[in-house]
Amino acid sequence: MSRAVEALRAALGEEYDILGEIGRGGMATVYLGLQRKPSRKVAIKVMDPAVPSRTRRERFRREIELAGQLSHPHIVPIFAAGEAGELLYYVMPYIEGESLRTRLGRGPRLALGEIVHYTRDAADALAHAHARGIIHRDIKPDNILISGGHTLVADFGLARACDACGFERLTMPDKAMGTPGYMSPEQAMGSATLDERTDIYSLGCVLYEMLVGEPPVTWPDRSASKSGRMTDTPPQHRRSLDAVPRELERVLVRALAMAPDDRFPTVAEFVKALDRLSAAPDGGRKRLWRVAALAALAVTLAAAIAFLAGR
Repeated sequence: MSRAVEALRAALGEEYDILGEIGRGGMATVYLGLQRKPSRKVAIKVMDPAVPSRTRRERFRREIELAGQLSHPHIVPIFAAGEAGELLYYVMPYIEGESLRTRLGRGPRLALGEIVHYTRDAADALAHAHARGIIHRDIKPDNILISGGHTLVADFGLARACDACGFERLTMPDKAMGTPGYMSPEQAMGSATLDERTDIYSLGCVLYEMLVGEPPVTWPDRSASKSGRMTDTPPQHRRSLDAVPRELERVLVRALAMAPDDRFPTVAEFVKALDRLSAAPDGGRKRLWRVAALAALAVTLAAAIAFLAGR
């Protein structure tokens, strides 16, 4: 047993037991634990005591403080938090399921209805955070968990609170913090004036990846925003997007707009746009998904014909 685990056991006392390690990242380790009363599995995230950076330790404390303010069905909550010498830790529910990254990696491709449903869940969670002045800033498939047919947003480690919330900023202007491939243009350039529209862009990247299989490699320009169509994408991405209802592609293009002013003004508006797709009259909704299914079949047949022709 490592000294870190021994110290953690001592800090947790008799209320929790540690069953084993279930994950490890750049600055933290996650353990599977058992809470005795009430009896339930938990995940215990522990800051690596070897991390020397004061900023990283403060960011971990920030994650605890910010996530602790949020209570929403699609956000992973925090049950408890504390310190044990050099250890910082917090306790959250153990989520039965998998990350969206794992799901996308093992295939098959998600059904269109699932994609819209999962995106809407994550958007609803972000709307709750934004209403409390909290921007996530690291939305990606790794930080979206799938459990019981729904998604939950996790890991607020890079979250930024609005100035009115009384938190000192932990990042410097002109220094990009986030994950390449999912950061908005303004976030990638290290803008000091990020708002909730950066999360909208990142969620748009996740939506794109669920539809296409990879995150976007280009930003929609103004012409794409006007037409509601991704015009400058690799051919294989375009074939996948051709299997998507045009109404959904318009939502996608607006979320991914290069200029923040061209995106949805709030994630709540993003949610409304997704709801309008799901709430179409039965005939329209059936037509929407029927068109998608036929388009997907056409793409498959075209690929098969091309394969046979090349034999």
